Amino acid sequence: MSLSISSASSTSSTSVSGSRSSGQSSGDIAALQKQLKDLTADLKQASAEASQASDPNDAKAKQQRLQALQNQIQLVQQQIAAIQQAQQQEQQQKAMEKAMEQQQSADQKKTPPAASTTLGTQVDTFA
Repeated sequence: MSLSISSASSTSSTSVSGSRSSGQSSGDIAALQKQLKDLTADLKQASAEASQASDPNDAKAKQQRLQALQNQIQLVQQQIAAIQQAQQQEQQQKAMEKAMEQQQSADQKKTPPAASTTLGTQVDTFA
């Protein structure tokens, strides 16, 4: 019996880029979640088949397929976690930039105009 692994392995090498938009990342997560669901279903089916295998060679091949599916599931879960972490970092970065902009805006409002701090306005003149 030949060992067959689903085509999910070809899509499990998706890389995470820091410059992705959150909409694209959400789409990636949705696709990975679908892939995870499919792999889990495959794992369930393969597990049932492995428990019914009577030939030792067949049982060994099915056990290897189970291990491969478990590895793929773990990879997909890691990719989802990495995308979610990148989204969280992006949100934190945006929040920090917004806070800095607000602080700069508040500082500019507190600072008096430069013309009022010239020497002529600070010196009292007595006649």
